[in-house]
Amino acid sequence: MYLKLALRNIRRCIKDYAIYFVTLLFGVAVFYAFNSIGGQQVLFDLQSNASSRMFDSTQKFLNMFSGVIVVVLAFLILYANQFLIRRRKKEFGTYLILGMNSLHVSRMVLYETMIVGCVSLFIGLGVGVLLSQALSFFTALLFQVTMTQYQFIFSLDGCITTLTCFAIIYILVALLNTTAINRYKLIDLLHADEKNERTSIRNPIACFIVFLISLGILACGYVLLNENGLVMLDDPKFFGATICMLVGSLLFFWSLSGFVITVLTRAKRIYLKGIRPFTLRQIASRVNSAFASLWVVCVLLFFSITVFSAGMGMIDIFVTNTIEANPYSATLDAAVWYGPDGTIASSSDDITQRRQEMEEGAPERLAQADSYEWDMAACLRDGNPELWDQTVATSAQIDFYDIPNLTYGMLIDQVQQKLPNQELNLDSLGSVRDFRVSVISLDQFNATRALQNQDEIQLNPGSCALINNLELSEQLAQSLLQGEVSFEVAGKTVTLEGPLYTTQLEDNMMKASTLVFVLDNETINALKAEVLIPDTQRLNIMYANNGLSDEENDQMLADIIASVQPIDLGGFEKGAAGANEQWASLLWPVTRLLTSNEMIVQANGMRLMITYLALYIGLIFLVSTAAILAIQQLSQISDASKRYQTLYKLGCDSRTINHSILVQILIYFLLPLGLALCHSACAIYVLTNSMFSAFGVSPIAPILMTLGLVLVVYGGYLLITYLTARSIVKSNLNAK
Repeated sequence: MYLKLALRNIRRCIKDYAIYFVTLLFGVAVFYAFNSIGGQQVLFDLQSNASSRMFDSTQKFLNMFSGVIVVVLAFLILYANQFLIRRRKKEFGTYLILGMNSLHVSRMVLYETMIVGCVSLFIGLGVGVLLSQALSFFTALLFQVTMTQYQFIFSLDGCITTLTCFAIIYILVALLNTTAINRYKLIDLLHADEKNERTSIRNPIACFIVFLISLGILACGYVLLNENGLVMLDDPKFFGATICMLVGSLLFFWSLSGFVITVLTRAKRIYLKGIRPFTLRQIASRVNSAFASLWVVCVLLFFSITVFSAGMGMIDIFVTNTIEANPYSATLDAAVWYGPDGTIASSSDDITQRRQEMEEGAPERLAQADSYEWDMAACLRDGNPELWDQTVATSAQIDFYDIPNLTYGMLIDQVQQKLPNQELNLDSLGSVRDFRVSVISLDQFNATRALQNQDEIQLNPGSCALINNLELSEQLAQSLLQGEVSFEVAGKTVTLEGPLYTTQLEDNMMKASTLVFVLDNETINALKAEVLIPDTQRLNIMYANNGLSDEENDQMLADIIASVQPIDLGGFEKGAAGANEQWASLLWPVTRLLTSNEMIVQANGMRLMITYLALYIGLIFLVSTAAILAIQQLSQISDASKRYQTLYKLGCDSRTINHSILVQILIYFLLPLGLALCHSACAIYVLTNSMFSAFGVSPIAPILMTLGLVLVVYGGYLLITYLTARSIVKSNLNAK
């Protein structure tokens, strides 16, 4: 009998269950889809273990955040369930009058909870499976990965995780329902719909003052955030901006209804029209009593919008120019200057002591470098000539030298003297003034350009050229060119001449050739005599057309390095951070190996991880905030049903009442969203100035994607809320 009653109640209250059911279904679908990402890799032509690890690492990060998501969804489901219980108090009282005891009612509600939970779990998993298939195609489109042969993918691990988490949530819901029903008194259940919510009336003058204070606090927070730049999160300014945002938002919602209703009541032509007094009083009452929840919703919306927008923007920063940033098959670095403890020495150290420090820390490596005249390719080829010839087609080495007693700050001072009206924004460049000027030779630069099929350059007598392709330092580079800065190297004065060259000098995650000067070979040879050894060496390699995959060539190159630098090679032991690698680190001729294949795989992995994390967090938080507002609105509309009945009896037609409901819901949804958009606009503006613009990334696309997501999810809940609220009021009007 109780099972039949539960089924009948679900059919009868299907409209009341709409928000609850949609929330459950959406939560299950999204949770399963994003926890089954790891199973997608079987669909793609993954030619390397690194590509496979791209999916595995993404799945691990999603699983880490899934713990937080489960807590959010559990709170949301419990919150939605309380709305249903509250709406049916009078019904439960009727059951008690008819002879049921509280245990019987609890049993019936338990059946309802389990039925709705099982149905939503079953349908949600089905939708989640379809969504996961869509994510597979989205992955292929996003990363231009070949889908070798499509096949239907069902993630058993994702299914088990989803079933376990939501089963626990449903059990908690059932236990709380049972406890709540047993605690209710019969008299309270029968008169539940006759109780009005008590609201306090705030002084409008006090509210107006607090409102102005809240705007001042928010403005202060925006200023602090702009000064911080959202770069250093441990900066006191960032902490202060966060506190200002939280406190200012709370005071904003606390004070809003108190003075707005006073202002509107004085505007007679606007206020005294139709049932606007009723509508505005309803809105003010809800904002007044639920300001804390509106504050929480605003903060969550801000977090969701900012995370999604920033995440999409970060993808462009790190991966958009991946191909251009990796023009070579591989780049081998030899950072030959280290301090006594084996770590890279700072720019304040005496660079004339490099040779002595290397002689003390790794004399065998120094002797080897001298014997090859610091030629990295010659040393590596001798280690395994056959494998080298099979793997490497061409190569070009670049030796970087720091000029003694010359920093970029000295060149900046020249620009400011010659161009006093030139504004230089150096905030995003850190301590660039203290860095020594880095130079390379003309021959090595032309050899590197040849690897990219670029033309050779020529230098006029007494001149030098400048290389820079990093957007962050573009303004400074152009200013150095305009100022025609000059400096002395090995007793010879050189003057900078244009144009600015943007040649990428290494494989990297992004374009990172920054403020490097090109000098003629004679000047570089004179500098060698003073400095003795280079600061850093870089060997760029193009693989031979040997029919092998990039990953196989990468492994062969690693084997070549290992033949020259065995893992047990001594020297700079304290700084051997990569002692578990195939070759010893911090030693000549190789201290780091970066391959184009590795960089592209890492970029794709970062894109996959950031995209799905931003989508996952953004979707769940949007659904949570929208569902909370929807449940609050439906609960308040249900409590105010008698007021709508009174309006109806006084001659107000259903169309006017529906319009009033729509206005109330719109304002209630748009209030926290509007303030959250203001906060997000400030954060995105700051990120654009401090990061996006510096890397040549436009925030327009991420903003449009975010607005689309908000429109679909948030707008969808708003529409469902209005339709459900209208149905509740209509049923009450027809019942009387």
